[in-house]
Amino acid sequence: MKYFFLALVLISTFISVAQKPCNRSISGQILDADTKEPLPYATIQIKDTNQGAVADENGAFLIENICKDEVHLEVRFIGYKSVVHHHDFHHASPTIYLASDQTLLESVIVEEVDREAIKSLTIQKKELDKLSVVGSSIGSITGEISGVSLLQTGSNISKPMIHGLHSNRVLVINNGVRHAYQVWGQEHAPEIDPSHVDQIEIVKGAGTVKYGPDALGGVILYNSKKPAFDKELYGSFGSGYQTNGGSITSQLNIGQGLHRFAWNVGAFGTYQGDLKAPDYTLSNTGKREFGGSFNTNLHKPIYDLQVSGSYFQQELGILRGSIVGNLDDLQRAIDRSTPSPTFPSTYQIQNPRQETQHGVLKSNLSLYLEDHIVNVQYAFQLNARKEFDVRRGELNNRPVIDLTLSSHTIDTEWIQPENGRWKGNSGIQIFTQSSSNTPGSNPVNFVPDYDVFNVGLFSVQSLNFDRTIMELGLRFDYQTLDVSDIVRDSFTYSNNVTYANGTFTLGLKKEFNENVSVFTNLGSSWRAPNVAELYSYGYHNSRLQFGLWRYELEPEVSTPWNSVLDEDDRAVPAEQGFKWVSGIELNKGKTKAEFVFFINQINNYIFQRPFGVSTGIAGTFPFFFYDQTDALFAGSDWDILHQHNNQLSSEVKISFVYATATNERQALLEVPPLNINYLLDYKQENWSYGLNISYTAKQWNEPPVIEPITFQEGNAEIDRSEIFDFMSPPDAFFLVGTRVSYKKNRWNAIFKINNALNTSYRMYTDRLRYFGDAPGRNITIAIDYSF
Repeated sequence: MKYFFLALVLISTFISVAQKPCNRSISGQILDADTKEPLPYATIQIKDTNQGAVADENGAFLIENICKDEVHLEVRFIGYKSVVHHHDFHHASPTIYLASDQTLLESVIVEEVDREAIKSLTIQKKELDKLSVVGSSIGSITGEISGVSLLQTGSNISKPMIHGLHSNRVLVINNGVRHAYQVWGQEHAPEIDPSHVDQIEIVKGAGTVKYGPDALGGVILYNSKKPAFDKELYGSFGSGYQTNGGSITSQLNIGQGLHRFAWNVGAFGTYQGDLKAPDYTLSNTGKREFGGSFNTNLHKPIYDLQVSGSYFQQELGILRGSIVGNLDDLQRAIDRSTPSPTFPSTYQIQNPRQETQHGVLKSNLSLYLEDHIVNVQYAFQLNARKEFDVRRGELNNRPVIDLTLSSHTIDTEWIQPENGRWKGNSGIQIFTQSSSNTPGSNPVNFVPDYDVFNVGLFSVQSLNFDRTIMELGLRFDYQTLDVSDIVRDSFTYSNNVTYANGTFTLGLKKEFNENVSVFTNLGSSWRAPNVAELYSYGYHNSRLQFGLWRYELEPEVSTPWNSVLDEDDRAVPAEQGFKWVSGIELNKGKTKAEFVFFINQINNYIFQRPFGVSTGIAGTFPFFFYDQTDALFAGSDWDILHQHNNQLSSEVKISFVYATATNERQALLEVPPLNINYLLDYKQENWSYGLNISYTAKQWNEPPVIEPITFQEGNAEIDRSEIFDFMSPPDAFFLVGTRVSYKKNRWNAIFKINNALNTSYRMYTDRLRYFGDAPGRNITIAIDYSF
């Protein structure tokens, strides 16, 4: 009997110890998914229990005395679609968006670990509508965000610019992974499927210590939609047509959520012919794109395992008129006559063109250890790129550039538990790349084979007061670049370059009241020279260019193929940036506004300096040398949104960048001019109407102009220290666009017109502006069905 009582005491003790106290709570807010207004007195219930709450007049709620580690929340409001959501207590307080029964929108709950963001940095978000991205590139969509412009190579290739910086100075994060492509090419756009992206986040500060080097301008995060748990089979199918280029695009997305496992998959395809400027065909500007993606999530109380992948394949035609035979043709192109040659419109893609393939496979394990969160992520990426030039005979079918790039990333992050007013997260990141040329594609490889290794450690800590946040972030990186190449089977060179640097971010955000807050952030960043800036050699997409270690200026200008410099001959230090971003946020009544101001000093800034015109067998091209100087970028972004009433809203976006080479006190090339964008939106029941008016000014801060014809017979006098351009900046222009959309039940349709007035214009940041105008009027019709 005594053993029985002893056993009973032990069992009771074990149960009392194992039983978790009912001290958990859930708080949050319920909003209208369309207007973002609070929904007072909505009901929130923990499924299969009697616990719940009713929201107050501001849509806020609180449920206390919860015993379980995870629960299912069911939210209801009369006239709105209810939603059931799986909630874990390691997530932040949820924000619940209920959609009206009359709209196609679905009710959603958003919950994030809010200890990850750097609050003193300006972060802008853009939610993507699947129909709005039909036929668009990921670059052009990103360019719609305030403070973001585009560096273009004709009509199909666009790279986002943040505050006047692009390529290796803007870090791209695709679905949580550093996007690894041949980013050194200013004519290489990120190979990302826009239908795979659910949200875009822009981090404009240089204090991006969490993400790594190469973020002097900022960071772009392309986030895909995570699979939802406890959701029956769902999906959507959409298709669209564009008149300019006769583009046809289709996309399919399906998914399902069980109690512990959820998944979604997507696929898309685009088939486009030659685009048209208002007065002529832009010959050889077709494109082919297709790909797919998948996301899975296995959920347990103490961990989440996510496995995802994507594949993107692309073929892009490059304006045929960008290949000119002689100096007179180049001058005529700059004088804005019809590009030569120009052919009747067709769907056929000929040389010059690009073919790229990009695949990503990622796994992410999140461990929830009481109040600690540990994230471990591994990703593998494979990128294949081929570029074809106009060549004679059989050579026309062989690529001039044929590169294969494989990349591995390992990211480990520890999100600390809150300790009073302190929050923080720390981590270590390892990034490796290996790029190789396919032999025989060109007598001299444009860039050599190379390997990159980077390891970085970071920590971000914040101190929170009632209305004030102070932040400090530190990071240290070590990076190596190994190159090797064999030129014409006779000349071999190799080199190993090592860089190491530390960066910081120091920020403050102050909320004076519920209507006004200010933020300021001072951060440093750095970037090692990339392989093209050091070793590029020869022709690449309408221009000749030579890296810092592939040309000599003394005793005379020369670019020998059998001579390569190194750091002992010409020092090339890493770029070092110091960026100060400050701003004010206003939210009063029907008006929301953000005013951002920045100054970015970049020492050892690497840029392409125009140096002349060269004529050879392949044609006549402007040529450029890479050079190094100190540079200053400064400017401002304004974004003002006013809700006139429940149906009508308007928004004004203003962006301005000023840039100069401080050593020479000269203007830099390809800096975006002043842009003013006005959007008017009207909604009535199932209909929505939009008007967009955009003004782009002429770039007044321009370098002097030396036209190609002045180089005839070597008559041009060139100051080697002078920055010049081959043509004046394009004139200012207005663009007008309209949109009409309709949503009812499971159907969604859109009709929109870009460049409705069929305006002839050229973008200053388009590298093919020497040869042709931008596309003219384009009408898009798209429809989508959800189930």
